[in-house]
Amino acid sequence: MSSSPTWAGPEAVEALRILSAEHRSMWRLLEALDVLRARAERAGERPDTDLLGLMLDYLDSYIARIHQPKEEDCLYRVLRERAAVSLPVLDELEAEHRRGPELLAGLRAALLRFSRDFPAGRDEFVARLEEFVRHAQEHIKKEEGRLMPAARHILKPADWEDIDRGCFDPAHPLYGVAAQAEFRALWTRIVNLAPDPIGLGLKRVEGGPEFGAAAAVAALEVDRLGSHYGRIQALEEVSLRILPGQLVALVGANGAGKTTLLRTVSGVQRASAGSIRFQGEDITRMRADRRVRAGICQVPEGRQMFGPLSVEDNLRLGAYARARDGVEEDMEHMYSMFPILRQKHRQAAGTLSGGQQQMLAIARALMGRPKLLLLDEPSMGLAPLLVEEIFNAIVELRRRGMTIFLVEQNAYAALSVADVGYVLETGRTVLSGPGQELLQNEQVKQAYLGM
Repeated sequence: MSSSPTWAGPEAVEALRILSAEHRSMWRLLEALDVLRARAERAGERPDTDLLGLMLDYLDSYIARIHQPKEEDCLYRVLRERAAVSLPVLDELEAEHRRGPELLAGLRAALLRFSRDFPAGRDEFVARLEEFVRHAQEHIKKEEGRLMPAARHILKPADWEDIDRGCFDPAHPLYGVAAQAEFRALWTRIVNLAPDPIGLGLKRVEGGPEFGAAAAVAALEVDRLGSHYGRIQALEEVSLRILPGQLVALVGANGAGKTTLLRTVSGVQRASAGSIRFQGEDITRMRADRRVRAGICQVPEGRQMFGPLSVEDNLRLGAYARARDGVEEDMEHMYSMFPILRQKHRQAAGTLSGGQQQMLAIARALMGRPKLLLLDEPSMGLAPLLVEEIFNAIVELRRRGMTIFLVEQNAYAALSVADVGYVLETGRTVLSGPGQELLQNEQVKQAYLGM
């Protein structure tokens, strides 16, 4: 597998950031297709035509209806108008755009023959899939490595304003809000069918409260909090503030004290110093069960399912502390958010895959109708495609107004979606700020992003 290209850096304008995010998602889907190709080639598996068909539908339509029009109608158009001489790379890229549908059509036909005549047709299918993946990957690398640097050099601020207006048009019939919702639904269907070892990248969803927004009372305020395990001090003067409706991320290395902080907020771990205030009320000494009733619900690290119980019974247990009214309605809401749970609602929770268990753990916590949702390492042990789905669900909850405190070792994923981020080192908060700003912080890059 070729190494991933270098994506647009922080100096890129918004349009390039959007296009690079779309490149990243398509690259991960191409990697997933390559995994399926290798399995068909080595293990001789019968192709999953439903999954492969959906993946090809997504790529075909997304490229033709969302990504490619934005490139050609916005970026390519302005580049041709402003370049003193013709850019040969534009001609190459547009020729590759035209060839893409031909390659996809040949791949679909090969998939149909392979599925119908299995095991005959395997070699043709494998060869065509490899050709398509390589073609698309080389196209992405060419745009990132040659076109975008040229665009940064040639285009002026007024040009970027023109391009940005095109990329941001919410009413556009091909790539506006309605089209994005359609592709999001298709993405969910792919995730529900995909096995764990297949992965995709992460996209940021815009919107939500701004850092520093005024609020009369913080949803959660932790002030100089300390906590010990015997004589060992795990937390030392940790302070943070979460406003209503914010998604706040806490990142740090293993052993930094992230899980201990969540356990102390939820009441499972005792505070040895400092204070915790929830919606203006001091809860530092409040029992854990009373905190749940007050509206603090936690998704624990490692999911911690009741394995022998069914998916449905696990969900009902999440609502144990609330009145019975509305439980059935909330169950339906959880099934609509995570359709795979409806499909497996009678199965024992312990038989679910890791990603499905994480969906169940989140849904179980939501059954408590939390005012503050605590998430402890939701991406742990999951393939990238499932990480994508979990984080999209988290962002959707934030967009609906839920207050979320996310503890996560995957710093890039967490800070990409966070309104505010905190960095914890050896039991102390050492950095804080808007999630996007922390992503560009050199200390965070070196310590947590591998940059």
